[in-house]
Amino acid sequence: MNKIAWATDIHLDRLKERDYLEYKEYLSELNPDCLIISGDIAEGEKVCESLKDFDESFNFPIYFVLGNHDFYWNSFEGVENQVDQVVKASQNLHWLTKSGVIKINDSSCLIGVEGWGDGQNGTVNLSEGFTRDLRAIEDYKNLNRDEIVKFMNKKGEHYASLLHPNLLEAVNNYQNVLLVTHVPPFVDDCFDRSLRICGEFKLPFYTCKAIGDLLLDVMENYPTCIMTVFSGHTHENADVKILDNLRVRVKESGYGNWWDATIIKLD
Repeated sequence: MNKIAWATDIHLDRLKERDYLEYKEYLSELNPDCLIISGDIAEGEKVCESLKDFDESFNFPIYFVLGNHDFYWNSFEGVENQVDQVVKASQNLHWLTKSGVIKINDSSCLIGVEGWGDGQNGTVNLSEGFTRDLRAIEDYKNLNRDEIVKFMNKKGEHYASLLHPNLLEAVNNYQNVLLVTHVPPFVDDCFDRSLRICGEFKLPFYTCKAIGDLLLDVMENYPTCIMTVFSGHTHENADVKILDNLRVRVKESGYGNWWDATIIKLD
């Protein structure tokens, strides 16, 4: 795989039918070796419908993680079970969280996990900063502020623990590691629409410190391994070098229209 197309926050449920068909035609014409999607595919039942349609529409592998919108109008367990069944019945779909380490070539590999706004950066103050997740995902229902923070912390640690073994396998066997995750793992790559670092009350929902801490710990001990992280969630471009061997990219996106994929070319 030398030509990889990267898309994120595509929100296919927000596209008009004409735009959706145009987007699929555009992706087909790109003819990449594979497509990676860093979350927010659609909402509700449209998540699985969209995955099935992409599977039937393209003849290249699709590697994806889920974003926060993908869990709307359902529970984490409900969505995960449904997506798992779709992937098992597919030839082209690969859910990175459950795919282990994907070999790209002799020196490069691909890994991924969702990540979550884990409440560990900034300050959780629901009167100052809020997210639609709290109303749209069943697991948040009837939780008070302290319970919400505890739940967010737990989700971040959960995804970090899922990533950990694949990360170690990757850095021990490959010189170049591509990591796909939905939520940016560091404050430095979390920009708002004014192109400034997100504010104190937004950061808890827009960064996954648990994954960021894991990446720092591992990559500092593997200085000859190069990692590039591909994230979404904020809808704003960012490209930040966290360490000499750790780069984080966030791709611009939006609602109701589609954005060009980023082409990643590997030697």
